[in-house]
Amino acid sequence: MERENFIKAVSDMADQVWDFHERWNFWPFEGPERSAAQSITERQPILDEEIRELAEAVADDDSVEVAAEAADVLFVALGHVLSLRKEGISGVAAVTAKNAAKTEKTHRIRPDTGKLLPIHGKPHKWE
Repeated sequence: MERENFIKAVSDMADQVWDFHERWNFWPFEGPERSAAQSITERQPILDEEIRELAEAVADDDSVEVAAEAADVLFVALGHVLSLRKEGISGVAAVTAKNAAKTEKTHRIRPDTGKLLPIHGKPHKWE
C-alpha cells in the first residue's frame, strides 16, 4: 500500500464526512449542544449496524465486501468524532499522539488479540 494513497483516501473521506453531515443536516454545530455521551448514544445504532455488516462480510470471506464495510465503519466513526465537536478533534489528536509514541521499548503485542499493551506499569484491564 502506498502511504500517499492511504493518506489521501482517509483525508478525502474526512472531507466527505463533513459534507455528508452538512447535506443531510446531521450538523452537530447547530442547535443545542449535547454531551459526548448523548451524542454518541444517538449515533451508536448506526455504528453497531456497520460493525455487524463488517462481521458478516468477514464471515462470508468476501474481500471486496470486507474492504467496503471496513470503510463504512470508518465513515461512521468519523461522523462520531465530528459530532463531538472540539472534543472529538482533541480526541483524535490525543489518540494519534499516544499511538505515535508507542515503540517496541514501551509496548508489547498481546498475542491473542494483537492489541498493544504497555511493557511497564499496572497490568492492563484484560490481564
